[in-house]
Amino acid sequence: MLSLSATAYDPNGTLLLRGRISNPYQGQRRGSITATLDGEASVYDAGFSVSDQTLSLTLKYPTKLMLTQLQYLVAYYGQVITTCETGAYSAVLTFAQRNELLTLQLRLISRLDT
Repeated sequence: MLSLSATAYDPNGTLLLRGRISNPYQGQRRGSITATLDGEASVYDAGFSVSDQTLSLTLKYPTKLMLTQLQYLVAYYGQVITTCETGAYSAVLTFAQRNELLTLQLRLISRLDT
C-alpha cells in the first residue's frame, strides 16, 4: 500500500493506492570506479543517501479518478509526501499508463519520519 499527498493542506491532494512496491528495500552508494593505467582501480565513494532511491509501483486497470488525481498532484506539486512500508518521504512523482498498466516512479528526496 502506498499513500500520496500534497505538501500543503489540499482536500484534492491525497491518494491511497493498493498495490505492492516492487523495490521497497533497495540501496546504492554514490561514487565511481575507474580503471587506472597500472591495472588497478581508483575508487571514489560518496556514501549513501535516501535520494539515491526510486520506488516503483505498478497497478492494473487504474480508474479515471485515480489518473486525474495523479495528474493533479504532478501538475500542482513539485514534490509529494509518500508513505509506504519503509517509511515516510518527500518524493518527486512521475507516472505513465500503457494499456491496462499504470506505472508510478517516486524519486525519494528526503526521509520525513526520522
